[in-house]
Amino acid sequence: MQRPDTQRSMRPDPRSVRDLRGGVQLAFDAVRRSLDRIERVHERLADVSPPVRGLQPRPPTQGWASVVYRGLRGSADLLGGGADLALASVQAWAQDPDRGPLPKERARSRDAAIAALNAVLGDHLHRTGNPLAIHTSWRAGTPKLGRLLVLAHDLGLDPRAWSQDGAGFGDELATAIGATPLSLRYNAGRRVAAVAREVSTSLERQVAGWPVKVQGLDLVGHGLGGLVLRSALQQAQRGGLAWPALVRHVVFLGTPHAGARNAQWRDLVDAAGSGTHASLLLSRAANRRSEGMEDFTGGHWMEHEQGVPLAVLPRPWPAGARAYAIAGSLQERGDDGVVTVASALGRDLPPGQDLELGEAQRWIAAGVGHLELVRNGAVLQQVRHWLSV
Repeated sequence: MQRPDTQRSMRPDPRSVRDLRGGVQLAFDAVRRSLDRIERVHERLADVSPPVRGLQPRPPTQGWASVVYRGLRGSADLLGGGADLALASVQAWAQDPDRGPLPKERARSRDAAIAALNAVLGDHLHRTGNPLAIHTSWRAGTPKLGRLLVLAHDLGLDPRAWSQDGAGFGDELATAIGATPLSLRYNAGRRVAAVAREVSTSLERQVAGWPVKVQGLDLVGHGLGGLVLRSALQQAQRGGLAWPALVRHVVFLGTPHAGARNAQWRDLVDAAGSGTHASLLLSRAANRRSEGMEDFTGGHWMEHEQGVPLAVLPRPWPAGARAYAIAGSLQERGDDGVVTVASALGRDLPPGQDLELGEAQRWIAAGVGHLELVRNGAVLQQVRHWLSV
């Protein structure tokens, strides 16, 4: 007879089973897409003239061909549903609280891989309800103070980019200015405006439910996170929410206000520290561009209605708030490897989108790459100086 502790050690982590369910769902999604491509090729062959060796295949919507395609799709749906049901049963069994507590922390490599996967496939994961889709959430530090430092990570990263074992850019900055770090986690593959709508309303709840009275908010966004915060602020002001009135500073780190270069995404993932785990997950999706990646390269952040951007507010920042922008610059390239200096500093933007920054509110970090902006001591000191004013 097995001992209880042995039984517990044999129990799989239900979160890993949930991840596996998401991977299986993605695999069957790929099977369905392959069937769609084959059917489209078949349809084009049916229109070829003259026919090959006198044989003219019938369209895929007629005769036995339609029966075969329907049968293949039905089989894929049946097998996919059966596999998900089986794994869901294992997940339910594994998450039984009587079988012992779960580990509190997940492996950093797993979180990095999921963040990278959502950057490339996040829009698809969200639309299909895949368990691997990241949902908007917040991670609050301690102690709970009346000043909040709101941190939004970049494309393909997660909140751990700001904090490493109790240290790091976010924690050091929060300690220096006497604030509690409040880190955002979001699906970077979705449209910026859609994510920002959730951020805007959820931040309102965070402020309203904070254990002490919130006296000020400082917003710091890295890369895509800056576009998310800018859009969230715009939507909150437009919707009459309370938290914009608490904003004192907004800082952008390498944010592509005018768009970014089309960098090799795989290289950026490896540089971010995701390593081989993320590379394996992205090997089949390397050429895909999610909606979030399109917004990143295009500098899109405004709300749209029927494809038309909604007008921005007359003033970009609430009364009493000041904005700042930092750009990385590698040698004489004029960019940080991803975002140009002009784009990061918000220069030459279209009418109505200007950041209204003076030269004292712009700063160039010489020799600092895009991902290093949240790891560099000089950048930290510059942001600390601005937030202390």
